[in-house]
Amino acid sequence: MLRTRIKALCAAAATAALVGGLAVAEPVHATASGTSAARALPAGVFFQDTGTVEGWANYPQKPQKKGVLRNVGSPVYKGGSAIEAKQTYLDEGGGYHSETVQSGTQVVGQDRYYGQAVYVAPNWQFHNQNVTFQQWSPENPSGPWELMFIQNDELRYGGSGGFSGTIGKITSLRGTWIRIVTRLKFSETNGAIEIWVNGTKKVSRTGVKVLPKTSNSIRWSSGIYCTGWRESRPTGPRVLSVFHDHARIASSYALAEPANW
Repeated sequence: MLRTRIKALCAAAATAALVGGLAVAEPVHATASGTSAARALPAGVFFQDTGTVEGWANYPQKPQKKGVLRNVGSPVYKGGSAIEAKQTYLDEGGGYHSETVQSGTQVVGQDRYYGQAVYVAPNWQFHNQNVTFQQWSPENPSGPWELMFIQNDELRYGGSGGFSGTIGKITSLRGTWIRIVTRLKFSETNGAIEIWVNGTKKVSRTGVKVLPKTSNSIRWSSGIYCTGWRESRPTGPRVLSVFHDHARIASSYALAEPANW
């Protein structure tokens, strides 16, 4: 009788925990082996990917033209995998996008930090064409908004969102993992856009209007966008790759910083 009563009490407690939400875990994709795993995200973390294409909302991705998106074992920032985003020029114009996408990442009124580590090869040839590696776009209707890109030996940002500039030089950072955290706070009067590179704040625009141009929500895209190839032939190599690892969306800089997790 006592044993039966204990089993009944345990079953009731488990049911109560499920109803109360105590046992609910958000799915986190992209383990080092490339398979998905269901486990709870840390408090204040809304999305993370440890370097696999399977971890993103648009999986399986469909790169434009002969683009490639794949998991690689080297180079990696941490763990056993990173994402290679690759494009090859085909002697024609148009879009050259290879991108992973996470939809619905932020709405007006929210404050979010987007972190990831990116890598270009030691022999990356600096050239005067925009090679975008991440962007934020309004949803419904969608369209480019704020882009972050390499041009010559600089990290830059800009687009139709109304904010643009040079973040800093990467002359000596080829062949290294570059940690980048971007803060976006959406507000009519008290918005913010801030950018950290390898732990140092490089851009800080606060107390300003920061809003998606055409909708209430945005998506985050990461990969390679050879925007200069739309209308011009390459001024650099015809084959380009950018590597990505440890992507996270969080409520603070400390949580989004790739070095901290």
